[in-house]
Amino acid sequence: MTEAFDVHDVRIAAHRGGMGEAVASSLDAFRRAAVDLHVDLELDVHPTADGELVVFHDDRLDPSTNASGWVHDYSIDQLRQEVDLSAGTAPEPVRIATLAEVLAVAQEANISIDIKEDLGQDSWVEARLGRLLEDYHATHRAIVASFLDPPLRRFRSLFPTVATTASSRESIKWYQDFHNNVASEPDYRVLSLPMKLMGAEYLTPELVQWAHQQRLSVWVWTVNEEEDLRHMQTMGFDTIVTDYPARALEVLHG
Repeated sequence: MTEAFDVHDVRIAAHRGGMGEAVASSLDAFRRAAVDLHVDLELDVHPTADGELVVFHDDRLDPSTNASGWVHDYSIDQLRQEVDLSAGTAPEPVRIATLAEVLAVAQEANISIDIKEDLGQDSWVEARLGRLLEDYHATHRAIVASFLDPPLRRFRSLFPTVATTASSRESIKWYQDFHNNVASEPDYRVLSLPMKLMGAEYLTPELVQWAHQQRLSVWVWTVNEEEDLRHMQTMGFDTIVTDYPARALEVLHG
């Protein structure tokens, strides 16, 4: 299996399981992406009130489900009973998945797992996440991500051999160093970059090459249109994150 941090031909990762082609963050979406399409996964995790990690994008349930409130205020049983990820658009309610369930389904895919909340110094999230990766033999193909510094620092200290992304602050620092031609030895092994910054294009093949010279893998998100997919492919990115994995497969691999 290709290690998540190695430099290889462009790979495809299904954003939230491929939310343009299935119910976002649902177990069926992840199964389709990993098992049927054989692409990688990008997902987000939140803690529950009773110590579980569930796969969901937003801090609150309101934007995309039939429920309301903060994810972390619910127990796993409450989430299972009350939350329909499809918000009534699917024939049957689509239940929220735990990280363990997704790891059990995606036994070969590389997986980027984004920690969305910082619970502070007493956080149990990072230790729980690392143990799950060990339990499901996924430490070699996982990338732990976060925009936030503290969760990444805690995770790196607990599981130093598991690849992590740069935080938002670290990404900005790396970008400044790139422009100043200053090489670095970062604690992270992956750069996860948006396709555009505040609506402006900023990515170049030279940027990707500079990252590769530092043994960094570079992911780009979220790329959906055929023209953009082909353009990102020519730049040398390692992984393209998309809402439409089936479309991306057809465009990039025929």
